[in-house]
Amino acid sequence: MKLEVNGVAYENFTAASATLRLDALSNTFSFGAASVAGTPLPFKGGEACRVLVDGEEVLTGFIELVDVNYDELSHSILISGRDKTADLLDSNISTLSDLRAPISLKTVIERIIAHLGVNITVTDNASPALFNAAEDLGAPEPGENAFEFIEGLARKRQVLLTSDSAGNVVITQAAPTESKAALQNIIGATDNNILTGSVSYDRTGRFNVYRFTATLNPVSLLSAGTTDLAALVDQGDGITDEDIREGRQLVLVAEAPSSKDQNSNRATWEANVRRARGRVYSVTVLGYRQGGFTGDLWAINELITVKDEFAGINAQMLVNSVAFNFDEGGRTTTLSLVERDAYTLTLAEPEETKKVGGTFDLTA
Repeated sequence: MKLEVNGVAYENFTAASATLRLDALSNTFSFGAASVAGTPLPFKGGEACRVLVDGEEVLTGFIELVDVNYDELSHSILISGRDKTADLLDSNISTLSDLRAPISLKTVIERIIAHLGVNITVTDNASPALFNAAEDLGAPEPGENAFEFIEGLARKRQVLLTSDSAGNVVITQAAPTESKAALQNIIGATDNNILTGSVSYDRTGRFNVYRFTATLNPVSLLSAGTTDLAALVDQGDGITDEDIREGRQLVLVAEAPSSKDQNSNRATWEANVRRARGRVYSVTVLGYRQGGFTGDLWAINELITVKDEFAGINAQMLVNSVAFNFDEGGRTTTLSLVERDAYTLTLAEPEETKKVGGTFDLTA
C-alpha cells in the first residue's frame, strides 16, 4: 500500500489500512511509520492525497490527522484521513432556497456541493424518481448538516450514497455484479481461503412493526387541487415482520414530506436493512485480490458465494465493506458481508409481511 502526496508516493510503512464501505459516504485510511530520530516530518495535515493498493487507486482525499510520538532514538507517526466526500459530512448549509420540484436527487446534491464550493462531482447509477411538488417542496434549514439533508432524501428514495476511488459522490443501489470469487471454510478441506471469521446474530435492532408517519406538503393542495385535508395530514404507513414477536414496534417520522406509498416503501427498506444487519458476518483473507495475489481487487457491492460450514452459511452474500490491511502479519483484506438483498425492497427469501393500515391495526 502506498500513500501519494503531491505526486510523491510514500511506502515502507509499518502498518496501513484503507476501508471502503457501500453504506457510508466517506471512506477512510490510516498509515503508521517509524523512523530514526532527526528525520523531518513530511506531513503537517491537510495535504491532498491518494491511496494506492497494489498500484490501483482506491481512495482520493486529504490527510486530516497526524500524530507523532518520539524520543531521543526514534519517532513514530500515525497518519489518517478520509476521502473528499468528508467535506459533505462535516459542513453545514447556510441559506439555500433554489431546490424547487420537480428535481432529481443528483441535482439536489450538486446544488449543495456548489453552495459549499467543494470540488466533487456526482454520478447517478440508480436514477431514482424525481421529487415532485406535491410531496417534496422544501429547503434545508440554515445551519442544517449537508449530509444529513441529502441522506434523508436518499433514504426516501431507497438509494445509497457512497463514493468512488476519486472521492466523488455515487448514488447507487445494491444491484451488484456476481463475482467469480468465493469464500470457503469447509471443515477438513485443504483449499479454504478464509483465514479468520466471525458471525453474530443480533435481534436487538429488529421490530415486529415498522411505521413511518408523515404529512404531504401543504403546497400539494395547490398542486393537486382535489387532495383531501385528512389525507394530507395522515400519510403514515408501514409493515410487520412476523419473525419478530409482537409488542416491539418502531415508529419514525419521515425525513421529508411523503406519501402513503413512499412511507410503506421506507418501512420495508428499514425492516430489510435491520434484518440484514442483524446477522454480522466478517472474514479475513490473504492478499488484496480475489485470487489472493492475482485477479481483481476485492470490491464493495459485489455478490460473493460463501460456503462456511462453521458459520452455517451457504449462500451468495453482498460485500458491504472492504478493508485492505498491511501490518506485521502481511497483506490481508477484511470483508464484511450482508444478505444479498439487504438494501432492496424485496428479499430473495422473504419473511412473511403484512401491511399495517392507517389505523395501525396489528391484526389487519
